[in-house]
Amino acid sequence: MKALVCALFLAPLSALHAADGGIAWIIQCNGNSLPAAPWTAIGKADPRLEDGALHLSDDSKDDIATFESEWTGDLEGKEIIVEARVKLVSMVGHRDSPTATWPQRDGAPICIQVSDGQHEEGILLTPPQDKHAEAAKGYVRTLTDRFAQANTSDDFHTYRLIIRGEDMAVEMDGKRIIEGRDAFWRPATSPRKFICFGSTSKPFTGEAKWEFVRLGLRSAPSAAVEKSPLKITLSEPWPLNVEEKNTESRPYLYDMGQGLLLTSNPQGSDALLEPYIVRRSTDDGKTWQAVPGTEKNSDSPQELVRLADGRILGPSRWTHLQPDGTLTGKTTILDAKAETFTMHDSTITLPKEFMPAKTGEVLIFERHIWAEKDGSITAVAWSRTNRRDAQKRFVVTRHTHLLSSADRGKTWTHLAHLGLGGEPAVVRLSDSEWLAVTRPDAHMSNLLQHRSLNGGKTWKFERTLEEGSVMPDLVLMSHGVLACSYGRPVSNLMFSLDGGRTWRDHRVISDRANFNYTAIREISPCRLLYMHDGQIPGTLARINSLYIDVEKTRP
Repeated sequence: MKALVCALFLAPLSALHAADGGIAWIIQCNGNSLPAAPWTAIGKADPRLEDGALHLSDDSKDDIATFESEWTGDLEGKEIIVEARVKLVSMVGHRDSPTATWPQRDGAPICIQVSDGQHEEGILLTPPQDKHAEAAKGYVRTLTDRFAQANTSDDFHTYRLIIRGEDMAVEMDGKRIIEGRDAFWRPATSPRKFICFGSTSKPFTGEAKWEFVRLGLRSAPSAAVEKSPLKITLSEPWPLNVEEKNTESRPYLYDMGQGLLLTSNPQGSDALLEPYIVRRSTDDGKTWQAVPGTEKNSDSPQELVRLADGRILGPSRWTHLQPDGTLTGKTTILDAKAETFTMHDSTITLPKEFMPAKTGEVLIFERHIWAEKDGSITAVAWSRTNRRDAQKRFVVTRHTHLLSSADRGKTWTHLAHLGLGGEPAVVRLSDSEWLAVTRPDAHMSNLLQHRSLNGGKTWKFERTLEEGSVMPDLVLMSHGVLACSYGRPVSNLMFSLDGGRTWRDHRVISDRANFNYTAIREISPCRLLYMHDGQIPGTLARINSLYIDVEKTRP
């Protein structure tokens, strides 16, 4: 990267040090002049002035275009305020999509990034995507796991980052859009303090207009930062033991009891009807052995549950729309040790509005399943339909359901509609209170939360979470702590002490980029086994595991 000092720009000292609501501004860049020292241009920054704004354009797919400045200041008892007024013009990201970016891998075309010498984080802006109604507004995102739908390109907007310790709240035009608890997490790459804005991405492109960017300090609120009641300890990770390098990814994890763990994951490249494999472990997930006959088999089970007679039942992930309009699948019955199995046909019925009716519409069994006291099985599934709306546009929608079988999976009938979203995770907090977290669409975006207070019979949408974006998993641990894993663009974990009404103690488990699908199970009291995809350099497998011990330090 080529660095150069830009044309002269010296803000008046009175402006740099003036208080604004208690904020002492340390450094700033105004859009009525080209940046100069202490600002440094990095990469192919080609700024121009337009109507009081600095127009930055990154049209290169092999270089960045950003301005950076170091700053100094005593942070004791202070919080960092970063503020910018920006209008997004255009952006192209992963696979030419304006919404999909992995900032920790590829950088971000329109972003603000700040480091306090210990941690560094920031925000990126994405534009509306007209082809997809669910992404029509665009997003304000952190560089990891927080999302807020917002129109970033209709006009200039003022964005403010409020950083205190490891928290980073985000405001837009004075409105809090991201609470950002534990969001200022990423370890700094060096002890220097800096702020940068523009494009930090080589492969992606974008342009925006910046009226100003500034950083300052102010006294933190007097209330002490709450000390976490949880002590969280991560082990060193280890890779899935495989014989040859492979592209396996997206693990699902099941505890069968009696010292037996099972995992199911695809062996394809993310396509309909791709093959799956089931593996078993009797050493707490350290090593895995394939169940013979399940390798590269699109009918292999995805959900798995132990029956009262000791055997294990699992419906296949994939279902098939038949020419006569019926929906069929497979159900697998494994022996108690998951060493052998038989497989039989299944028929699934859904309400008409959710029933697949053409190519591209599907019903998918996913993640959670229970053996009920009356001998029936309850399974989670989600449907994806592609129907025309009132304006005759095709709209893809995802819906999550509970299905029930009273005949060991020969027939599955509709039990309940949970709400919008696919890739569901469902947990039973009690006999009556159930919680679900779903992924609403095919983009990186906020997760949705739904709750039932009558044992899953009826559900209400509770709220849109600021956390996102794919494949949540939920586990109610033995000491009452609720754990939720989720992924993309990194692999995450968060906890709740009140049944999901608030989430806390966020952890980034890995920032290695892949599908970033995750799975968790409590394999012994207070210990989670966490599986995710993201290859460890020098290993053969993309799927990795680690133990996470979660202790309560106070009641």
